[in-house]
Amino acid sequence: MRGCALRSSRLRLLALAVLGACEIDKTAIPRTDSRVALHAVLSATAPTQVVLLERTRSGRVQLVAPPFDLEDPIGSDEGIAEPGALVTLLMPNGSTMVATEDAAVNGKGQGVYRFQLPGSSLQRNAAYHLTVFTTAGEVLSAETSVPDGVAATGAAPGTMDRTRDTLALTWSPSPTARSYFVRVETPYGPRAFFTESTKVRLPGFLRNVDLQELQHVFFPGFVQAVTVSAVDSNFYDWYRTHNDVLSGEGLISRVSGGLGVFGSLVRLRFDSVQVTAPQSRSMEGNFQFVGTPAEALGTRYLSFDIFLESPAARGDQSDALSGRYRPRPRIDYNGCPICGLLGAAHNGQVELALLKDWSGADTVEVFDGALHGDTLIGSFRQGGGPFRFVRQP
Repeated sequence: MRGCALRSSRLRLLALAVLGACEIDKTAIPRTDSRVALHAVLSATAPTQVVLLERTRSGRVQLVAPPFDLEDPIGSDEGIAEPGALVTLLMPNGSTMVATEDAAVNGKGQGVYRFQLPGSSLQRNAAYHLTVFTTAGEVLSAETSVPDGVAATGAAPGTMDRTRDTLALTWSPSPTARSYFVRVETPYGPRAFFTESTKVRLPGFLRNVDLQELQHVFFPGFVQAVTVSAVDSNFYDWYRTHNDVLSGEGLISRVSGGLGVFGSLVRLRFDSVQVTAPQSRSMEGNFQFVGTPAEALGTRYLSFDIFLESPAARGDQSDALSGRYRPRPRIDYNGCPICGLLGAAHNGQVELALLKDWSGADTVEVFDGALHGDTLIGSFRQGGGPFRFVRQP
């Protein structure tokens, strides 16, 4: 019994020691003072030049954002907009322009300041000096010089079979550019990188290392924008560096009195690429609405063009789908005539997310259906059903 008692005491002491060793020291981390941050890039193809002005987060403000709104990019992205500032731009000829805050014009867009300066009038290799005066008395300043290059204003159409093609891009050199910025728009976010060369090759099955899930860059059925821009040193240094999550250091900012970037770019190449692939599986193909006149009045969508984006890795998982859909023309519709879709298929069951334009961040409708031979039968979550879509030969 004595041996058991000793062992029990030792176990209790060991447990206390372990608990003591695992106790975490509690230290209050002081809140940091917020700083003014600006983001502005003079673009040779933009109709106006925009400056975004906001505060860095300090923990003093609880942020609850509504759905993202392009007309209110700071507030709808949980940012702390800096309103009421005086933002000026000293031009190469010595004149000064004053920006207007979007919120003062249309009630939306706090912290978004706009110069009525078309990109086509920007001078190459000439200094533009930006100055910001906040209502709190802070002063920010920065300077940029627009690099050489003839701006590509319109998109050149092209087609790419993802299964066998490689997109080869070449462009004219810009002697005063710090680097070239290549960007491919995808439904999940852009794939972007810098290069010192004047040519690049993008394979059809390229993966997006900018995203954690490593999705493909090119999606069958989608029309994707591919751009190449000549950029200045401010743009290059800001976007090639990253903010360390622990130290908060690492970004190269040339904004005096604050944080951020005031850079410039000239878009040298602009391609609009129609991505395609063979449609050989039962779930793939062009499915057209078929129904009675009464049913036709009830559906807002006329067709789905469906591709297998990625096959499932296991039998209990769904195949990933991509493609496009065609809405029914109507008086109250102001969206795209053909838009993108993403979806999933498993054991004949299909779910299609109909996107707003080509962005996976905004879904306008979802179709749930089942494949019966060449016919896809299902309902829309908002638009009702059932409706039939028949694969075309």
